[in-house]
Amino acid sequence: MRRSLWVLTAVFCWVMLVGMGKAPGPEVPMPEIDFKATVRDDQGIATKVSHASWEGNIYFTGTRGKGTVTISFEKVKKLAATGSGSENKVDFQITLKTGDVVAVSFDNDAKFLGSTNFGTYRILAKNIKEIAFE
Repeated sequence: MRRSLWVLTAVFCWVMLVGMGKAPGPEVPMPEIDFKATVRDDQGIATKVSHASWEGNIYFTGTRGKGTVTISFEKVKKLAATGSGSENKVDFQITLKTGDVVAVSFDNDAKFLGSTNFGTYRILAKNIKEIAFE
């Protein structure tokens, strides 16, 4: 009897401890460099984010024609959607701090991530209208 009580107590404790986990809400990566940006979505809602990243990186990776390009956040002033591309892609114009403009396509499901003063932020490329870096 005593042994079964001990087993039940151990099982109960194990169930309670296994139920404990991380705080609610998805985590976003925290890059070493804290890039700040304002994101405007396709509904016109602007959200200020810190620790911005693209798929967890501090650079954009997309296609330009048949090639792949990588553009560091350090060089980017603004990113603006120009329309939907072909084959599950969305087209953007990236304005660099030098004033040059580069046309790039991203996968619809690529994610821009960041932290806000009210929680984490994630948005799919297909829902981004504009990103302005500070």
